[in-house]
Amino acid sequence: MRIVVVGVDHSTTPIALRERLACSSRHIPQVLNAATQIAQECVLLSTCNRIELYAVFPEPSESSAPSSEEDALALLHLLSETRDVPYEELKACASTFYNEAAISHLCGVASGLYSLVPGEPQIQGQVVQALEIAQAGGYAGPVLSALFRTAVVAGKRARSETAISRNAVSISHVAVQLARRLFPNLLEASILLVGTGKMSELAARNLCDNGARQLVLINRTQANAVQLAQSLGARHRPFTELAEALLEADVVISSTTSPRAIITIELIQRVMQLRAGRSLLLIDIALPRDVEPAVATLPGVHLYNVDDLQVEVKRGISLRMQEVEHVQAIIAEEVAAFQRWFASLSIVSTISDLRQRAEDLRQQELARTVRQLAPHLSERETAAIQELSTRLVNKLLHIPMLRLKDAAAAGQGHTYAEALRYLFDLKDQDEANNDRNTLQQIGDDTNAMGDRAVTSVAPRP
Repeated sequence: MRIVVVGVDHSTTPIALRERLACSSRHIPQVLNAATQIAQECVLLSTCNRIELYAVFPEPSESSAPSSEEDALALLHLLSETRDVPYEELKACASTFYNEAAISHLCGVASGLYSLVPGEPQIQGQVVQALEIAQAGGYAGPVLSALFRTAVVAGKRARSETAISRNAVSISHVAVQLARRLFPNLLEASILLVGTGKMSELAARNLCDNGARQLVLINRTQANAVQLAQSLGARHRPFTELAEALLEADVVISSTTSPRAIITIELIQRVMQLRAGRSLLLIDIALPRDVEPAVATLPGVHLYNVDDLQVEVKRGISLRMQEVEHVQAIIAEEVAAFQRWFASLSIVSTISDLRQRAEDLRQQELARTVRQLAPHLSERETAAIQELSTRLVNKLLHIPMLRLKDAAAAGQGHTYAEALRYLFDLKDQDEANNDRNTLQQIGDDTNAMGDRAVTSVAPRP
């Protein structure tokens, strides 16, 4: 089996293209359903800063079968079609990762190494959510489930064992710092927060921690605004009073889930005509954007979007970058652990068949011996013979099984598996069936990998 990843992120792709590719949780299953037509498993990770499709393909049985590169191109075509984005435009920005590089990449993503703000914590929850959506629809199987859980482990270890997230900042935190630089005394600034989602809540709490006292919340769902405002000791206004709220504000931080801009150039033109020359700072941390880009052309208006904040982010990440080497060491350990498990999949069916063959022979010989000695054997003696034969078979198979697993970890599992099948006259299986049977037979191993990934956050000895 091969793991293939294609996608785009903030480092290579402009915000306008990411907006068109972005998928809500409601639309993700549509993409995954299409992807399962060409791949065995798939997971889509869609955030403000990255859209990545992870897929598992079977190993080719013939030299003419598609390569990993061809699989990646097929995934890009699929994203192009399902998100209505021209293929050439997408391909020009896309990155691809295969097998070990794909494993390492996801671990790096979950650890926050490739985030706009290195070490930011939100991405780990987004990785978990992406897996949950795929599992709910039956799109993520044992391999990607184990891979994503391994990535969660890498992220947890990175944040608990290094300083990559200490003194943490996020996009919302950076937005607040920008407001503080332009309005050093936040106590006197009137701040309007549009939207009450997670990003808005983080921004609101950061604002309060930085001394903001004149905080107004506004949201389409009035109940959400009321609830958050009460928890912060802030004011709230109905969404129908957006224009009036913009007129009174000095700083506006907008982060809604609206599919289109809610702060238009026409709206801001009317507002600015009534502000008597007072400037307005607009910080748009939503994707798709809440503020029309043309608003930035109006006199007295200062507009920043998610991409603009990247410059601001650099001010607070120099110390975190010193932790990258430590995080990479953790990722290397987690990648190696996953690869050992992943490599073992190629020999699971051989181990199972060899154990079954040995057990069949044991049962045959045991039955014959017991029949011959039956008149003279007590139940205790029969049980003793049964236990002796079981221990003998297990001891004989123990070392070969360990050696076969070691060979698989070293990339030689297929060679040794073929030798065992020949030496013990094990019936060979069709490759496609072998892959399916393997995935069915590794349930316990997959769960063990998943449990380790979810709970293992302490440093390793």
